[in-house]
Amino acid sequence: MNSFKDKEIDSLFAHVFELGTMAERSMRDAVWSLSRQDKNIARSVLEGDDDADALALEINKVSFQLIARYQPVAFDLRALEACIRMALDLERFTDLSVSVARVTLDLGTPIKPLENIQPMGEQVIRMLNTAMTALLKRDSILAKEVFAMDDEVDDFEDAAFAEVMRIAMDSPALAAGGNKLVNVARVLERAGDHVTNVAEQICYMLTGVRVRASEYRRPMKEDH
Repeated sequence: MNSFKDKEIDSLFAHVFELGTMAERSMRDAVWSLSRQDKNIARSVLEGDDDADALALEINKVSFQLIARYQPVAFDLRALEACIRMALDLERFTDLSVSVARVTLDLGTPIKPLENIQPMGEQVIRMLNTAMTALLKRDSILAKEVFAMDDEVDDFEDAAFAEVMRIAMDSPALAAGGNKLVNVARVLERAGDHVTNVAEQICYMLTGVRVRASEYRRPMKEDH
């Protein structure tokens, strides 16, 4: 029975990798569509969201079925629980890609994208790629590298806010579009948070010890 269980869990992991690939492609296309203001690519991101939702639901359903069938313990139980949680975070990550693509579609007047948006999106994508590689290699040390990577995402968000303030002062007519781009920075920051959740789940699955991303990040800045 164990051989069947192992094959089914491996198949489930393959679905998680597939969802991760879909999430990465969705975010990459969304950021590209915004930087190039390509509405066709933005629409393709929206159209692909249903496939990601369906795959996440399938992962969830199969995970619960395997838990009920095998009543697993130790690593197998942690693996199935991780699949459920990772699927949720990856599905939400894809939803955030859709939010970025919607901004491309909502920008009525062409506006030069904030210079920090594309590198911020690329950093979020690197985080996701690192997390998926850690899952593939079953490498908890690599998964923990994701946590510190999120600090750079926060730096880009801060820079985007500062950039919009300069735009608003220099060209008030562009302030509305700038505010939409700031919302993209907020969305990308939340996407980074979902990737750190995935990395936390990978660490717990592999080690049986729960870790928090904040333990591996730089100290929070104090307000004065």
